[in-house]
Amino acid sequence: MSVYTELTQHELEVFSKQFDLGPLISFAGVDAGVENTTYFVSFEGRETVLQIFEEQGFSEVPFFIELNRRLGEDGVPVAIPIANRRGERLFELKDKPAVLFPRLKGGTVAERSTEACAQIGAALGQMHRATAGYQDLKRDNHRWAHWWESNVDRVLDLVPTAHQATLTDQVARSKAFVKAAETLPSGLIHGDLFVDNALFDGQTLSGIIDFYNACDGAFVFDLAVTVNDWCSGPDGRLLAEPTRALLSAYQSARPLSDSECAQWASALETAALRFWMLRLVALARKREGGPQAPPHVKDPNDFLQILLARRNDPQCHLLTD
Repeated sequence: MSVYTELTQHELEVFSKQFDLGPLISFAGVDAGVENTTYFVSFEGRETVLQIFEEQGFSEVPFFIELNRRLGEDGVPVAIPIANRRGERLFELKDKPAVLFPRLKGGTVAERSTEACAQIGAALGQMHRATAGYQDLKRDNHRWAHWWESNVDRVLDLVPTAHQATLTDQVARSKAFVKAAETLPSGLIHGDLFVDNALFDGQTLSGIIDFYNACDGAFVFDLAVTVNDWCSGPDGRLLAEPTRALLSAYQSARPLSDSECAQWASALETAALRFWMLRLVALARKREGGPQAPPHVKDPNDFLQILLARRNDPQCHLLTD
């Protein structure tokens, strides 16, 4: 993530005294993303990632800590937050909530290979199977239908003129999926399992990261979010082999119901709409300025292209081949 909160070596040395990690060796801010502050922090005994939350408050962060802890204990490849000597995992730095994670081995994949897609599909299915049982752990989806509907006027002039009608039409079309999702299998979803939120050590998935969009939702929507990013070709259309590999591996961990398969095309469209809107709103925030204006905004038209491809060729048959 980007560095909004600057820390000195002395501040980190004081912070690190509550852990059994050895002396602080080095630290560096990570300049990527748009929401939180991240540092890579090296101790004599461990490589870690320090996350400082810029938007979520002290009452919200325990959800993410507990979700990662439970997923790790259930065998899902995630980073479990590091506890201090008193067993605490939530900390305060510069009056903001902070969490220290172990740094997972590896990095993001350069190419979305069929094998990588299969591994991420299996891990996502394993995650959904686990979170279906986390009935006491809840978080509302704050970027669902009410969010994109309320932001249409804010972003409409940022949409190419030829596709402004596409935006308003898709908002209307996705209402049917939003309604159907109320009765589909659901639980806690990742909400943002893009390629840059999965780490691979060589050819092996080493961890899923960045659960800050995790919320209650339909599992098939989360699957559609993942497929749209991992399996789309340069023209936005789904690539058959990676898509089949991801979906097959997912269903080996958690088979999809007939009702989910019936909603697959709508889930793909709605997932594309959600991230098209996310990038449009980020572009609007940058235009509006202010201290929390994002320094980096990815091209919204990437997801416009994906949405157009899904509307014209949803590839729903890939669920049943």
